Amino acid sequence: MKKISAVLIILFTCTAVQAQVNIAPQYPERGQTVTVTYSPSKPQPGPVTLVFTYSNFYDLPWKMNMEQQGNQWVASFKLANFATFATFYLQMGDAIVKPAADKHYEVAVYNNKVPVENGSLYKGYSLGAQLGKSPQLGARQAEQYEEELRRFPDNYEAKLRLLQYKISKAPDSEKAQLRAQAHQVIADKFNSAPTVAGNMNKVTMGYLIIGENSRLDSIRKVVAERYPESELGRDLWAGFVAKGKDTARQIALFEAALKKETPQNAGGFTAIHDKLFEYYAAQKNGPKAAYHARRVIEQDESPYKPTALKGIAETLLNNGIVLDTARAYATEALALADKFPAGVIRFFPETGYIFPHVDDSTRKAVTAKAKGNMLAILGLIDMQQGRPQDADARMTEAMQTSSDKETLDNVALFFTQSGNTARLKELQALREKAMQAKVAAMRSSRPAPVMQFTDLKGKPLNPATLKNKVVVIDFWATWCIPCMEEMPYLQKVYDQYRNNKDVVFMVVNSGARNTLADAQGWSGNKKYTFPVYYNTDPNVGEKFKFNIIPATYLIGKDGNIQFSNIGYEGPEVETKLKLQIEMLLKN
Repeated sequence: MKKISAVLIILFTCTAVQAQVNIAPQYPERGQTVTVTYSPSKPQPGPVTLVFTYSNFYDLPWKMNMEQQGNQWVASFKLANFATFATFYLQMGDAIVKPAADKHYEVAVYNNKVPVENGSLYKGYSLGAQLGKSPQLGARQAEQYEEELRRFPDNYEAKLRLLQYKISKAPDSEKAQLRAQAHQVIADKFNSAPTVAGNMNKVTMGYLIIGENSRLDSIRKVVAERYPESELGRDLWAGFVAKGKDTARQIALFEAALKKETPQNAGGFTAIHDKLFEYYAAQKNGPKAAYHARRVIEQDESPYKPTALKGIAETLLNNGIVLDTARAYATEALALADKFPAGVIRFFPETGYIFPHVDDSTRKAVTAKAKGNMLAILGLIDMQQGRPQDADARMTEAMQTSSDKETLDNVALFFTQSGNTARLKELQALREKAMQAKVAAMRSSRPAPVMQFTDLKGKPLNPATLKNKVVVIDFWATWCIPCMEEMPYLQKVYDQYRNNKDVVFMVVNSGARNTLADAQGWSGNKKYTFPVYYNTDPNVGEKFKFNIIPATYLIGKDGNIQFSNIGYEGPEVETKLKLQIEMLLKN
């Protein structure tokens, strides 16, 4: 697809309907408002959703509902000062509108009609979502990296991405020379600002790009040893010291380091104070733990301060020390409940903190959870301080505020320790009601795509075996750590339904970097008994609508996807899957 250098007007066919998509202005710049207009040749009942498939527009939601204006559908959004590039398609029910089978619409950001830096780099990244596992993907991305370097010859990341592609394609006789070039690019970046944390992040990212993960610790040790008086050097040094097993030696080293602390350089000692807080809390040394906790909080001006306050209060509570101090931190965290982080908060040296888009319902849920957590912690502090009536009132309020697992676990701890069996039964009923409501709200219905799976012998899946069945499909990969953490819970659910002829389990290896041989050789085949399959469709993520794994889908007997669970949710996944299966078995 040609780069957007004018107002984009594309004709396409989707379920036999022609339409136009217009993106304006033709050269959008940061600070300007972009308007996307969808003009179907025939009226569409809607709703129509704009779905970003790749985007560094971090302050915008990944899905935006378009507004109907006559026969057109319109969405507008302002470009932030960091906006660079995004791709999207339009969705109407189960229909996806895009310019071609392997292309999505683009919003490129310009400065005086020239794409801003990283524009082509990010366009290269976006091709993964558009092309899937296409054999053309690497070459097409390399073209974009070259385009980026034509405009911005010093683009560090584009240089490394292009070199890594060349390394992957070069004969063995040339690989060493190309890798040496990549090492030089990384070395130049490191030497440009060796004590700047943001620069160090780019250096470590560089080693990850060229597949040399083992170098990460070594380059950090270089900074800790060469620049021990820098803020970054002290942080890294503290991390290395903390890996040791001799707590007494660690405390001695950290206390000695603090002799160099002054009001002017105090920011560079936060990591040391944090470590000493943990050590002294574990030793039940209340006064010293409280001192170092205060020093940590004094330097924290980040969006994560509410969670830091919560963590300190919990640590003091769990160790049963300076409970008045724990109460003060918990009370402060409770007052900041509406400031607890929601979503991924990014930080770049050039922009500072970038907060994600958070809709009202998500913000409300995060705030309620934070309030419930802190009320329950305050209730446990009340209990330890011999104030049972206050503790009971706190726990009742916590239960009424949030039914998240952490809050209810702490409430259960209080009722267990106080021997209140009646309230424990009430709590269990609340847990079940909350989970059932959560699961029921998740239910939807859309046709399941055609599945191109094989068993571990390479035999294609017979669709007839799934007819009139409840089908549980879990997508995973051998390199996916959260997937591995989820497996024991999948096994427990499978064990419960393995003899039910109406339920079919399909645990599908779908990793872009995995082959059938990887699936066959997976060690879990000896550990677990659920049926394992291999996916051969490069566009399976787009068809099922997931871009992270694990991803679990439940298909009802009508052949429609009715539940989607994206990402690993911890032990809760076991209960959730059982409830979902039972709902589908009933109707």
